[in-house]
Amino acid sequence: MQFITKASVAAIVLMLTGQSAWSADNELYAAPPPEDAAFLRWIGAEDTPAVMGITSLGQSGAVFHPVSAALTDGAEAGAYYTAARNAAGEIVIIEEPQRGNRSKILVTLLNLTDAPVRLVMEEQDIEVIGATAADAAGGREVNPVPASVAVVSDAGALGRFDLKLRRGQNVTFVAHADGATLIENSFGENLDR
Repeated sequence: MQFITKASVAAIVLMLTGQSAWSADNELYAAPPPEDAAFLRWIGAEDTPAVMGITSLGQSGAVFHPVSAALTDGAEAGAYYTAARNAAGEIVIIEEPQRGNRSKILVTLLNLTDAPVRLVMEEQDIEVIGATAADAAGGREVNPVPASVAVVSDAGALGRFDLKLRRGQNVTFVAHADGATLIENSFGENLDR
């Protein structure tokens, strides 16, 4: 006759609850991006068309979605791409600056107008990101400090923003023909095509 000890009951309970906790943890966290991930997002009011061969970007929300670069039509692993309509109404795909030093914040200027734009600190007359051509992106890594900036063209300011940046946050300024917007970069689920 075998005796069940308190220790063996406790061990069985721990094994069962450990498995349950592991399953719950896996449901809490999204799957990690593929090893060869490229990051794609759509900025627009309507559902996205196919972007680099990917048809599942969904509605606008400006969320980057990881996708295996091998599943795309030309995306490179580790690269970030934004698709949107430019000033002429055409769909453009713009490769964004590479992310580098994680202790700094990457500020990106995405130009969907038909003329060069810049990101400046107007009061101090300091250029944060220089002239960025139409249908292109410029970027700069900065320290997480408060700042007042403006997206400007030769015709004047498209938008002014008071920033309180913090570590781990990356932001994108999007210049449109009718103004500028600010997007805090975020990530959605992995895509499979």
